[in-house]
Amino acid sequence: MANTIKILTIDDEDSVQSIIVAFIKRFFADKNIDCEVKAFNDPIQGVFELSAHGEQYHVILLDVRLPKLTGDEIFNSILHVNPDLVHRVIFVTGYPNDLIQRFPDIKLNILNKPFRYNDFCIKIVEVLKKKT
Repeated sequence: MANTIKILTIDDEDSVQSIIVAFIKRFFADKNIDCEVKAFNDPIQGVFELSAHGEQYHVILLDVRLPKLTGDEIFNSILHVNPDLVHRVIFVTGYPNDLIQRFPDIKLNILNKPFRYNDFCIKIVEVLKKKT
């Protein structure tokens, strides 16, 4: 894989965002794959980035409970505006049932908080496999 893997993450909690970014860098460094991470604390900025450049991201990590605009609202927007990106989304949440109830007909990628590195890696691999 010569290309750089691009990842977008939207999470308003600095501590969670830091862990996600560290896990991403470790995961791809271990595999000798270049990666680029854009991290947003503000969901509105994240949506603007997705609107303008969504196609370039291989993985999109979304917190669910965000101020101003929730992760499921962002996902719903992706579903209607750019459905090709849906399989790239990994929800990062402590409330998976909220999502399952909201999107009962869609198989969602959900990483439950709190999560461990191995759980994180499994989800990343699942999403990247769907890409190819």
